[in-house]
Amino acid sequence: MTSHSRRPPQGRSAGHGATAPRIWMRDPAGNLAPYFETAAAESAGIEGSYVLERRVIEAGSLAAHTFDEHILMVPLSQRAIRFESRLDGRVVTGDIVPGGLRFLARGDSLATTWHAVIDALFLTLSSLQVTQLLGDLTEGCPIQFESRVAPHQDEVLVHLLCALQAFGRGDRQNGRLFEQSLLTAIARRIFMDYAAGRRRRSTGPSLPAWKMRNLKDYIHANIAGTFSLQDLADLAGMSPYHLARAFRASTGNSLWRYVLECRAMHALQCIGKSPEWTLADVAAACGFESYSQFVTIFRRFHGILPSEYRRSMGQK
Repeated sequence: MTSHSRRPPQGRSAGHGATAPRIWMRDPAGNLAPYFETAAAESAGIEGSYVLERRVIEAGSLAAHTFDEHILMVPLSQRAIRFESRLDGRVVTGDIVPGGLRFLARGDSLATTWHAVIDALFLTLSSLQVTQLLGDLTEGCPIQFESRVAPHQDEVLVHLLCALQAFGRGDRQNGRLFEQSLLTAIARRIFMDYAAGRRRRSTGPSLPAWKMRNLKDYIHANIAGTFSLQDLADLAGMSPYHLARAFRASTGNSLWRYVLECRAMHALQCIGKSPEWTLADVAAACGFESYSQFVTIFRRFHGILPSEYRRSMGQK
């Protein structure tokens, strides 16, 4: 692969059709080179913000490399593809599966081999852009992200990437504000999935697995109804105070934030599966106390308004 001392200017683009490579990696010596030398099937993005490429790549391998931006891959291929990777010296093997995301954080080293043709979307986001998009979620603190190259599922994030791809193809009826909304939603999902420490447990009393399972089953079964902290505490056989402490210690998340997250996720699924429902119907079916709470919570967790998400799916 040819090395380059600096990347050429990208400019502002959102094109459809084969384009020159716009995603760049570094070798161990720090030299820049195109991630792949061949032209991308599709490319979109804004200089200094993001690049989205769709690529069809023959079986092959890449030696150890890093990125100056975070990079996310979602395969569009309809069959599993065997791979072997080495992430910062640690061996990771498995199958690249349809919709199975792979995330490499800025600065982490990856070498990888894949054994069949891959059709995939590749998205890069600059660290500065991620910080700006996350806004209040960062609380003024720098964010560390953890690479995750074992394929994993996040249907919401996959859908958002496909919506951004559709925007880049020329579906621009909602304008640049809609593009910004999609990028904000993607950044927030990346934060939820890959921010360092979010999957780690804090210290303190924890809930037994069976109690945690009972609580989550109850919450999902009653997502359309109303229940109180006392109801959940009675189910767990604990005081509300000790339940709240134990849940946070076990998950790193507050119990009520988890309930709201479940409601927001259920709302997203309802919009996708029941296009005949009004958004007020969705709010009621997901147990929100009011329509305004529904809009606020949906945007908090998904980074996009319910009406914008509905339009992104081609619904009226």
